[in-house]
Amino acid sequence: MIKRAERLNRMQLVVGIPSDGKPRKSSEEDTSTDITNAELGVIHEFGVPEKGIPERSFMRSTASEETDNLGRLAKIQIAECLKGEISTHDAFATVGAYLQGKIVEKITDGEFQPNTPETLKRKLTPVKNKKKKRAKDADKPLIDTGQLRASITYEVREK
Repeated sequence: MIKRAERLNRMQLVVGIPSDGKPRKSSEEDTSTDITNAELGVIHEFGVPEKGIPERSFMRSTASEETDNLGRLAKIQIAECLKGEISTHDAFATVGAYLQGKIVEKITDGEFQPNTPETLKRKLTPVKNKKKKRAKDADKPLIDTGQLRASITYEVREK
């Protein structure tokens, strides 16, 4: 049990959008963008008031709203790990998958400040490149092509 506890203490869970340095795929035929999903996530999470982009927290707010559930789930996973019923990785992965799902759910169904009329017009304009598509719910805040939502993930790492 002590060895399992030591393994638990050496691990950490990271949930969010990894910064892979790769730019997002453009949704327009002749337009490219240098912004990554991680950068776009930060822009929306904290807002950029001077550019008219409001804060639309989807990660911090979800983690805060799920604090009690995450605590209960972590307690169960740690107990099972200490008993040797599941691996250290699986204990963290269960909590990570839960929070990942809740963040994705928040992006999809959350109540956020609405898009401006200009943003709605842009998002509802058909895409010229037939290989690129907007998400079916692109009219919602935080959703255009679905790339940001699809980039939410978790990693179990050594500290």
